[in-house]
Amino acid sequence: MRTLLWVACAVLALAGAAHADPATSPGTAEEEARRFFEQGLEHSRHQQWELAVQAYRRAVQVDPRFVEAWTNLGYAYRKLKDYTRSVEAYRRALDLRPDYAPAHDYLARTYLAMGNREGAMRHYEILRRLDPRMAERLLRAIQANDPELESSGY
Repeated sequence: MRTLLWVACAVLALAGAAHADPATSPGTAEEEARRFFEQGLEHSRHQQWELAVQAYRRAVQVDPRFVEAWTNLGYAYRKLKDYTRSVEAYRRALDLRPDYAPAHDYLARTYLAMGNREGAMRHYEILRRLDPRMAERLLRAIQANDPELESSGY
């Protein structure tokens, strides 16, 4: 009986220790991803695009469902003129949340920077249903053929 009681206490202690470990606590990955995201925002504010890419990539590695981090990663890649990776990041964001207006806006602007007006217009049409005011700004950028015009970015 004593052995059984000891085993039960040991199992409970181990179970409690596992939950007390910060590395395994729920929310820790989200918090870590949020920290990397905040670093990315800070680098973006200073137009340190390579550092922003590194931070946003770490954020999505920790939390692959972090839509805003995917979107900002795409934005940083666009600023570096790495349009292929930019498009990939925006598509990942839109796979996770198809109605995320900023990703449609920025993807359209990336297509515009690539000279793909048709792709830009496709995302303008989607954006028009999601956020008409954002879509108006995007349309002016498309008409001016200037992806940076009235961008809500950094």
